[in-house]
Amino acid sequence: MVTIRKTVKEDATVLSKIQKEAFKPLYERYHDEGSPYLRSERDILVRLDRDDSQYYTIMDNGQIVGGILYKHNCSTPFCEMLKDGEYYLCRIYIKPDAQGKQIARTAIKLCEENFTDATKYFVDFPEDLEMNRRCYESVGFTDTGKRLKVEGNLTLACFTK
Repeated sequence: MVTIRKTVKEDATVLSKIQKEAFKPLYERYHDEGSPYLRSERDILVRLDRDDSQYYTIMDNGQIVGGILYKHNCSTPFCEMLKDGEYYLCRIYIKPDAQGKQIARTAIKLCEENFTDATKYFVDFPEDLEMNRRCYESVGFTDTGKRLKVEGNLTLACFTK
């Protein structure tokens, strides 16, 4: 059974390891200098104390399998500044051996239940990742048609809900 809980400092080591495992193939594909693969445990810890971030630990049958980070009251690659009630799904990652089991979809839905003031959500991801597209569409996101070339062969697609 998939559940979420607010991330605590004690989760950071495990989440950092899972984040590296989950984003390594994407880093090897795109060589994106902003990749979460390059982020450390410290990056997770810093985000736990920020007013503009909501970090959740994703559990499956009591085991940590991933993390999800939402931001609000901030800028995003596609928005100069989010308005009140707007949330940016900044990052979601699942252990590679737990991917493809609808854990991310369930975690997104569970997180959104916590955002009672939400009027709009944003997410961006590499436009050529069909699995990501299907995941986000399955929870109600739609393609805005906006694209942002980041570097090399990486172009982000923006979806909203």
